Formats: sequence, C-alpha cells, structure tokens
Amino acid sequence: MELFFATLLYILKLKAFWFLVVMVVLITVVQLQLPKWRGAVGERIVQKRLKKLGEEYQAYHDLYVEDAQYGLTQIDHVVVSKYGLHVIETKHYKGWIFGSENQKYWTQVIYKNKQKFYNPIRQNYGHIEALKSHLNLPNLPVCSIIAFSNVVEFKFKEPFRSADIVHYRGLVKAIKQDDRPRLTDNQMNSIINNLDQLADLPKEEKKSIRKAHLQQVRKKYNATPERK
Repeated sequence: MELFFATLLYILKLKAFWFLVVMVVLITVVQLQLPKWRGAVGERIVQKRLKKLGEEYQAYHDLYVEDAQYGLTQIDHVVVSKYGLHVIETKHYKGWIFGSENQKYWTQVIYKNKQKFYNPIRQNYGHIEALKSHLNLPNLPVCSIIAFSNVVEFKFKEPFRSADIVHYRGLVKAIKQDDRPRLTDNQMNSIINNLDQLADLPKEEKKSIRKAHLQQVRKKYNATPERK
C-alpha cells in the first residue's frame, strides 16, 4: 500500500512539474509575440476605418518599398487620392504618450512604468522619403499621419507641424480635411499602378521580403525588433 501511494505521489509531482514547464513556455511565447499581436490588431482597426473614406480614395496596407538610398522600408498604410498621398504609421499603445516633434525618442507611461520608443514622426518621414524615391517623385504631395489607439492619452505640450497625430477614431477626419486637389488623374493612376504591383506580389515573395526587413530592423536596432 505504501508503494502504491508513493508511486501515485510521484506521478502527481511529475504531472505538476510538466504542467509548470508548459505554462512557463506559453507565458514566454505570449510575452514575445504580444507586441506583434498588438500591432496586427491596430492595423486591422485602421484598415476598417479607411474603408469609410469612400471610392475616391485608394488604400494600401503593409507595403514593402525598396530603393537604393533607404533600403527596405515597411509602410503600414498609404492612401492615394487626387488630394495627394497620406502615409500612416499606426501605434497600438495604451497609457500616456509624451514627446515633441524634434525629440529622437518619445515616452509611453503606464502607471509608474516608462518605456521609450523611436519618434514615429521621424520614422514615418523615412517611410515617406523612401516612397518618393521609389516612385521617382521627389515633389510628391504627402501628408504624414501617426495614428494611436483610442485608449492613449496624449500629453504633448506643443503642436506638430510636420505630421498629424490622431487617435484611430480621428483618422478619417484627418485625411478628409485635405480637400484641395494636388494630383492629376494621370499622376494618380500612375501611382496606383505602381503601388498595385507592390501590393500584389506573390505570397512567397512577400514572406521573403518580410523576413529580410525584420533582419534589417534587428540589425539597425541592436537585435531588438521595433514595437508597434
């Protein structure tokens, strides 16, 4: 009888041990993937918002642009219309956001926890310049928009001149406030044809490009993927 209970206890301990191992692995995986999942959620929300713009706007999502000067650049969203281009960088954050136009890093504050992230205005500027270079249109009229999740509270002390900083809910309004035509039909169609080619790449080619871009970002930021 003692042997039976000893064996049973051993089995229970063994099961408990492997249960803890599995839980630790799951928690680690969730922690590693959480920034990526948050980013994906934010981009899906923005995609739904952009559908409300109407037929005169053409939206593109998750574009990879490559050129000699800027290398491989990933752009969250591009909206093309006769009013010009709107290049959108999404940040699915929460908490308070501090920063200014010329600071290299901004700060996210959640209770007593602070975390710095690269100034998204600078980040999107690089995206815009890469896009202009790729399209060979250095004077292309482009508006930079940084879209944060609706739960973020902005703590900015000064207005921004080179970009619009908005919540997701204000994205459509920010785009439609530009109501002066800046592109001819021929210019707009040429840009759309070019971006269509980027958007319609074969699945395997997109996967390869995405992998190359991730390696480029990790190398640039000391093996730390950029938060979304």
